[in-house]
Amino acid sequence: MQLARIDGHRFVTACRHGLVHVTWGRVTMRLSRDEFRHLTRLLERTEDSLLPSSGRQGEIQVTCRADEDSEVRVGAWILLLSPADLQTFIRVAQQAVHRLDEILASGIWDSEETEDTQPSFLEQLRQHTFSDN
Repeated sequence: MQLARIDGHRFVTACRHGLVHVTWGRVTMRLSRDEFRHLTRLLERTEDSLLPSSGRQGEIQVTCRADEDSEVRVGAWILLLSPADLQTFIRVAQQAVHRLDEILASGIWDSEETEDTQPSFLEQLRQHTFSDN
């Protein structure tokens, strides 16, 4: 489910299984919901700082440099962002967290299956009756 979107190459989606998918350019990073919230909080802290700053929580690190590319690092994944792109990334992350909270509060993902969900291949085989011939 889409949480926030800039364009066809930069957007954030989430799935009912607890992952948030951050697509930026050609790369898609998958984070748990909590990891994505931590990333967003770190981004917000760097935005509040007027001076170059860095914040870290576990494998997530955000380094903001004045008038240079800033770095968002999650494990081995590194995203370099211009000052303008950093501001855009922060806004998208904030929008995505807000939308995620709305979705979770709605209970839409509380049920086991939705109408869109297809049974797995094995489940389809179990439901199919075979001929004795």
